[in-house]
Amino acid sequence: MLLDEKHLLNDSFMKNILHYYKHLFSQEFIDRTISGGLRGQISFLLAVIAGFLALAAIGVLFLDVQLAAEGDWLEELWVVYNNFVDPGNQFAQQPWFNRMAVAVISLFGSILLGGVLISTISNIIERRVEVIRTGKAYYSSIHDHVVIIGYSEVTISLIKELKKDQPDAIVLIMSGQETESLRHRLQAQLDKQEERGVYLYFGNVESLEDLSHLNIDRAKEVYILGEEGDRGRDSKNIQCVHRISMLKGETRAGSELPVYTQFDRIASFGIIQKLDNCRCFPANDPKGNPVGCNIYFRPFNIFENWARRLWSIYALEDEHPYDPLDYCPIRILPDGQLENGEKFVHLVIVGFCGMGQALLLEALRVCHYANYDDTQAEADRIRTQITVIDKDMDTLLPHFKLMFPHLDSQVDDLRIEYVNTDFCRFAAEGTLQAWCRDPRRMLTVAICISDPDTSISLGMNLPREVYQSDARVLIRQHIHSNLGEMIHRDQGRYRNVKVFGMAEDAMSRSMLRDELPSYVNQHYEDSIKDPLASYISLLHAYYVEGREMEYNLEATRAQVSWNNLGENYRWANRYQIEAYQTYLSTLGYGIARQIPADRQAVTPQQFKDRLTEKQLHALERMEKHRWNAERTIEGWKTGPIRCDVHRIHHLLVPYHMLPDDQKFKDCQVITQLPYLVELAGFQLYKIC
Repeated sequence: MLLDEKHLLNDSFMKNILHYYKHLFSQEFIDRTISGGLRGQISFLLAVIAGFLALAAIGVLFLDVQLAAEGDWLEELWVVYNNFVDPGNQFAQQPWFNRMAVAVISLFGSILLGGVLISTISNIIERRVEVIRTGKAYYSSIHDHVVIIGYSEVTISLIKELKKDQPDAIVLIMSGQETESLRHRLQAQLDKQEERGVYLYFGNVESLEDLSHLNIDRAKEVYILGEEGDRGRDSKNIQCVHRISMLKGETRAGSELPVYTQFDRIASFGIIQKLDNCRCFPANDPKGNPVGCNIYFRPFNIFENWARRLWSIYALEDEHPYDPLDYCPIRILPDGQLENGEKFVHLVIVGFCGMGQALLLEALRVCHYANYDDTQAEADRIRTQITVIDKDMDTLLPHFKLMFPHLDSQVDDLRIEYVNTDFCRFAAEGTLQAWCRDPRRMLTVAICISDPDTSISLGMNLPREVYQSDARVLIRQHIHSNLGEMIHRDQGRYRNVKVFGMAEDAMSRSMLRDELPSYVNQHYEDSIKDPLASYISLLHAYYVEGREMEYNLEATRAQVSWNNLGENYRWANRYQIEAYQTYLSTLGYGIARQIPADRQAVTPQQFKDRLTEKQLHALERMEKHRWNAERTIEGWKTGPIRCDVHRIHHLLVPYHMLPDDQKFKDCQVITQLPYLVELAGFQLYKIC
């Protein structure tokens, strides 16, 4: 009985072996293995070699071929193996039958270990190259890296910014576009140092599985750009934010993953700005477990980025910054008298597309000057003027006013005129020429038309009075070009003409990081608890004294508070610092990373000592007008009782109607300016 069971077991074992090798050599299995991965190909080769060695050993033992002198069967197997791996061993055999046996073994060994093995290795290498070429090679060991999801018009600009701050940064780019084509674009626009450490992955931004290859839980920053030209990109980017939150997992407060998200359209970007609950995206991880708020969501729009780079404090980051709109500064002297008090800014925007709308909104935030006094008679007030010209204005304006309904009624120190006409016809009528002849008017013409050829044609062929005057001309372009560089260098007819809007320069990481706005926010939060507290000056003291530990602790505290702040209030702090350059220029100060050789740096204490009550009062009034405009853009309306839900605010009133305790808040902003300037890495110096 036991013998029968043993016989059945052996028979079953042999059947399984035969079935395995029958399956191993089937056409479909071979095709799948050859086209599969490294593990399958190596396993197949090892199985074939093991099978042949087993058959050769059985054949030698069955035919009683004496290959070893001692006749031991283990020695026989060793001789079979040696002849299989080394054909030179067959010369040791003397009988012809033995020689024929080892010749067959050596021949198959040469085929399997030579041809098939080399072919397998070559195939493995080719497939690996193909995997890398198509962006399907994923590296699970990468950590502390930057993730870029989607390939857009600002990807190159972003990589350059990242590499400028950290040359050894590892950057993972995932895109659904053809990987080889993107690689060629990167190689053409990045130098060798910038290209080092940049990896391309092929994947769908809407796929959680593809996103999981990016090691989100170990990433340092994430930039969601979306695919260039992709329909519905803004909605897809929002969905991607949710998926990133799912993949990040739990994290402690203050260590949230920064997720910078691009929005194409001003309309969708404006909606996100108004949603207080967008500061985080609570989600579940892939296993369904809740992870809470684990990311820091930071939306941005490249049109707004450019508008802020033109006229806000971030303009100082450029080596050759653009002229401010008040290029003849309206200054308040220590005795309260005005210099250039009769002048006013006039901005003409040509083309009411996304860029034109962004420039209008930015001008509303920064164009508040010391010569506007809301206590004067209406006819005596000097206001900033903004003229927007577009041949399709009648179609575009209703939607814009639906998004920003109270601009005309609540922003009192600016006047906006919308003109529905073709700009060429407008320029031919003589109005533009008359504006250029007005000595009080500081004119800037911004050509924002989407087509770069039309834009530059208009900007370079304006009436000659524009170029003869001090008027500034800005021409929108999509990319850098030799023509743009020539225009910037021209010191003759086109000395005041500049190009802007290039996608390569649309990103500013210092703008996205929000360090200065977070300090302003913490300053306000501390002053609510203790009116005598001065967070910014305290942080500045730690900075200049080199007390790194205390500085980092305070900066982290500001970041935690910032991450917990509603999105609407984050933007309020961001936009507050927009006008700081204008305020300092009003007092006769300049800002630079490296001050001119003929100027001396001004310390914060010197600034405070020189600031008179009349100057402080004028700047408080300017800040109130800026706040009114910024809140109005964000959808707030004046009313008797404040209601945050419906955005009604009782303080949306002219400065002279403001209670004294509220004026003190604006005073705090002004006195902290020099500290913020130095915390941003700039120096203050006296111009006049």
